Amino acid sequence: MEHFQVNQIDGIVVIKVALINATDKEAKTLLQVFERYLLFDGSKIVIDLASCSHIDSTFIGMIVKIFKKVNENNGQLKLIFPQLSIVDSFRIIGITKILKSYYSADEALAAFQTERLNRSVVLNEVTNLN
Repeated sequence: MEHFQVNQIDGIVVIKVALINATDKEAKTLLQVFERYLLFDGSKIVIDLASCSHIDSTFIGMIVKIFKKVNENNGQLKLIFPQLSIVDSFRIIGITKILKSYYSADEALAAFQTERLNRSVVLNEVTNLN
């Protein structure tokens, strides 16, 4: 698990994938990281793929599997991948339609903050209607 660094920033779990090539060999390890840190319990999670210059289909499939499981448990998952070649690969296979992706950790973390504020505004508006 040495290639997966887990940190928490303002209640959001950030998993940095410190690999140049993310392949089937590491896909199971990513799942083990989620299981070890109990991240299928409604957590807000960012997977940082900024170090990756290549991600194979098995690793992408594992990200989709993890996304589904996180989503089923009312969690949220966002991706970071600043390299355009990876963004294009994810866009072509349609992953960016279901998974929100960002070019930096700051953007992804700010998106969680914005979503939280937007929900708060909606709840306040509903409360004020009563």
